[in-house]
Amino acid sequence: MRVLFISRHFPKNLQTDVHSTFKRIRMFIDVIKEIAQLDMLFYVSPDIDVSPSSVSELERLLSEHWNAEISLFLCPRFEEHISKWKLYATGAFSLFSQVGYVDTCGPRHVQALEACLSRRPDMVFVHRLGSMCPLLLTREKLPYIFFDLDDIEHIAFIRNVRQRPKWYSRLLYYTHLPAIWWGEYRAIRLAHRTFVCSELDRHYLTNRWHLPRVVTIPNAVAIPEPQPLTLEPTLLFIGSYSYKPNVDAAEFLIEQVWPRIYRVMPKARLIIAGTPSNRIRGYGLGIPGVEFTGFVKDIDELYRHSRVVCAPVLSGSGTRLKIIEAAAYGKPIVSTRIGAEGIEMRNGFELLLRDDPDSFAEACLRLLSDTALCERLGTAARAIAVQRYDQTNIKRLIKKYLENVHDGIEIFGMS
Repeated sequence: MRVLFISRHFPKNLQTDVHSTFKRIRMFIDVIKEIAQLDMLFYVSPDIDVSPSSVSELERLLSEHWNAEISLFLCPRFEEHISKWKLYATGAFSLFSQVGYVDTCGPRHVQALEACLSRRPDMVFVHRLGSMCPLLLTREKLPYIFFDLDDIEHIAFIRNVRQRPKWYSRLLYYTHLPAIWWGEYRAIRLAHRTFVCSELDRHYLTNRWHLPRVVTIPNAVAIPEPQPLTLEPTLLFIGSYSYKPNVDAAEFLIEQVWPRIYRVMPKARLIIAGTPSNRIRGYGLGIPGVEFTGFVKDIDELYRHSRVVCAPVLSGSGTRLKIIEAAAYGKPIVSTRIGAEGIEMRNGFELLLRDDPDSFAEACLRLLSDTALCERLGTAARAIAVQRYDQTNIKRLIKKYLENVHDGIEIFGMS
């Protein structure tokens, strides 16, 4: 069997590109490589060298990194200056003209897909809507498609627009919403299976929009050894700051929550881990008690010195791997409701949910001083992580879906 894997998220740096998006990609690759030959098509930024010698070397490096024999194909994303007003105007009528999608919708992107289809894959695995655009544009017959919609993109779009400070900018962006929804709807209808991160997302798509064949594949982690609770009064926020909701969350934590904590407990520390930290307001200003670590290689050590994990996320969609990971380590967690959305943990039982700065700070202070509460929440959260988010079990579920569709099915013939 041959599977074509398509994504626009290419790991430029194999040491540091290990955040949640790449962890989810790797989870699927680990399953696919066990059951099929793996072709990989990445739509990459224009600064990536796509010469035959470079692609050959990248193929070798990625094969070693994923411990899989792969055939690698790269196609540069479209990069041309388009006026903001043209994007506003055309984006209102077509997903293929919008930022985040237009750069994989040109003739060469469709041709790159069709060249890979000529290798006759038995199925295509597509990571996110931006990578699905060429499949919506091609006229070639397609094999069965598995579509990983780890973020419901029209929901993420609405929440991100709400964060914009200028009302007229919000109104202009809202005109793009119908095209995003319609593109997402078409992509899900085209797919044999659409994978989402939570039962909440699955119910939304199947019950509200009556979309078929949507199944839940949660974000998952390899369960680490449990850690004793540290007495150090440390808070941790970890994320990739190339993702704007993480930047907004870090700034909310530093600017609105942390001053309230520091006034009460000046010995406390706030660790902001991840890259690129310089996208966060406050980076380099020497804010008392705040430490920017950048990329952290030893994640076990980072959690060992962290007492409370924060997830003050205000936008985006899907589920937050940072919460599942913290739970697996047995850490007490304070999150916004959007941050913990879709994760099967309850307020007051496995974590604390707080949305405004005062109550978020109060919850953090309580955990920094109440060891019994920390241990109760951390133990309960770890139990949920082991029961529902163990990567070993989730990989078995993925394998079942991939293998079952191929048994006894005529693959080509779906247009």
